[in-house]
Amino acid sequence: MTAALAWPMGVGLGGDWSPLWLSLRSAGLAVVIVAPLGVATARRVRQWQGRRRSLADLLLLSPLVLPPTVVGFLLLQLLGRYGPLGSLLHRFGIEVVFSWPATVISAAVVAFPLMYRSALAALEQIDPTLPQVARSLGASEWRVLRRITLPLALPGLVAGISLSFARALGEFGTTLMLAGNIPGRTQTMPLAIFAAVDADRTDLAWFWTGLVLGLNGLSLLLMQRLELQSWPRRRRCRSVHRPIPLPPCRDVMDMGSPDWQAEARHGFTPNHHQGPFRLELDIQRRLGEFSLDLGLASGCSRIGILGASGSGKSQMLRALAGLERPDGGRIALNGRVLFDHQRGIDVPLGQRRLGLVFQNYALFPHLTVAQNVGFGLNHLRAEQRRLRVLGQLQRVGLLALADVYPAELSGGQQQRVALSRALAIEPDLLLLDEPFAAQDTYLRRQLQQQLADLLQDCRVPCLLVTHDLDEAYRLSDDLVVIDRGRILAHGPKYEVFDHPQELVVARLSGCKNFSLVRTLSAGRLWALDWQLELNLERPVPPGTSHVGVRANHLGLVPGDSRDPHGPNQWPVTLIKSSEGPFQVSAYVAPAAPAAGPREPIQVEVQREAWQRLSDCPQPWLLTMAPERLMLLRDTRWGAGDREQARERRDRRGTWPSIRSQG
Repeated sequence: MTAALAWPMGVGLGGDWSPLWLSLRSAGLAVVIVAPLGVATARRVRQWQGRRRSLADLLLLSPLVLPPTVVGFLLLQLLGRYGPLGSLLHRFGIEVVFSWPATVISAAVVAFPLMYRSALAALEQIDPTLPQVARSLGASEWRVLRRITLPLALPGLVAGISLSFARALGEFGTTLMLAGNIPGRTQTMPLAIFAAVDADRTDLAWFWTGLVLGLNGLSLLLMQRLELQSWPRRRRCRSVHRPIPLPPCRDVMDMGSPDWQAEARHGFTPNHHQGPFRLELDIQRRLGEFSLDLGLASGCSRIGILGASGSGKSQMLRALAGLERPDGGRIALNGRVLFDHQRGIDVPLGQRRLGLVFQNYALFPHLTVAQNVGFGLNHLRAEQRRLRVLGQLQRVGLLALADVYPAELSGGQQQRVALSRALAIEPDLLLLDEPFAAQDTYLRRQLQQQLADLLQDCRVPCLLVTHDLDEAYRLSDDLVVIDRGRILAHGPKYEVFDHPQELVVARLSGCKNFSLVRTLSAGRLWALDWQLELNLERPVPPGTSHVGVRANHLGLVPGDSRDPHGPNQWPVTLIKSSEGPFQVSAYVAPAAPAAGPREPIQVEVQREAWQRLSDCPQPWLLTMAPERLMLLRDTRWGAGDREQARERRDRRGTWPSIRSQG
């Protein structure tokens, strides 16, 4: 018992501690090599997809799954005197095999896969919009890496470094094959354990084993400690609306001076655009199921891009911003060419002077509100940067939250920070990509009004991408409607909403009732889906395939209210109704017999009128004012398609629902 607990002979003061120092030096230097190499490789491989990505993973992770002796043998054949690299090094008098550098190489080779895989996983967890926003704010690639990528990937990188060091410290098989087991030169602690067991020195083997376990545990604890210290400590407030003092910020200098509010008001100056606004865009790009072919020229400073999901509107914004390169075309802003395929011009994202606000706002989570807003102002002197940030925060009412982190803000506050950050660089154009999609209906209305007031105040031109027609109507002056990569309508919002010419445009503008039509005479149509004759009192334009009418433009009155001289009046019966807080949606169909089922017609009725109407016997009277009927084309249907559909309708006595066709 006493002998088993005795200090191992040959180890201690005056003994041979070389395995410990060799292991620490080899593992430490291996980590210094593989850490930057693993991060750089992970950043490159992350951009690859498909077979290229699979082959890269197979090659880079192979040392992790192959037996260490196999890895060591391959290195020996590569670096040996007669190997491809070994023979070249031998000419310069460099011998790698059975030397201390061989232990470093062995440790680095087996540790690299862990560092690479950890770095790749950490980088893939970063929201890709964060580096994109940083570049749009003028940050160089080095600054994006230093201020955004590495801090956000830090937990994964720390884990990779810890695992790499532990793996390098415990490497045995590869080191034995390449470096040998030379005491004092290449004998690391794992090799010392092997030698002690071979010499029947169990006590010495236990000593080195315990030392390896202890060092690995200490390295893991140390890395966890470093991770906690480097990650920003987020303040926890009882309420994010509670005013807090403003300590100094790294990027915004001292914001705690006694007259900081006066300085903020001094820095509050509206942005004035120099010269007339002009956007010219003509781009082509092949997408999955269709091609993007957009041509737009506008001098309106409030443009709304409206379209269904997948119509190509976000691709248009990304091409304008420089996030994606079109296959052809040209983009110019205020006479400055941003992209020209024929001339080989493609201005980088950071030089386009565009402000970006994404749907998720893409705030940098490790930076405070003030640091987020001031991120794109690195080119200004410190005092100018401080006043600019104070002015922007004063403008949106977030001055008291300057030193708070984004995680502590509400959704509306986060949006205001994102807007302030984009406006702080005084862009030539503000790009908003579905900025309210993540908010509930009540908050969305508030945020829309706040944004409208802010844009009116700062007078920065704005391009809004949305699929919400109410949002587009509130925040735009000109409206562009996109469907399957084509612009179907462009003009003042009142014209696009009140007089659409395309079926898709009418549907996106909120129209609920559509029917295929057949022309009877110059001013008369037969609505096939409703089986009604419509009087227009105006000629039918060529190419008209559908008629549409908005639910709130229809009249629904008691049956005895017929106007003897009024056109388009029919007795109808109620199919179903859906009540809202202020109005009722009534679905009705003509009471006259028909050859087959009809499409119901939706009518919006105010609640008070509905209560009176409900007391009247059916049938009621449906009225359609001729001037309210929209005559539409469906460019997605060819003439042959329409004729075949009509023939099927005539044979069956009914038409397939236009909603299913759309």
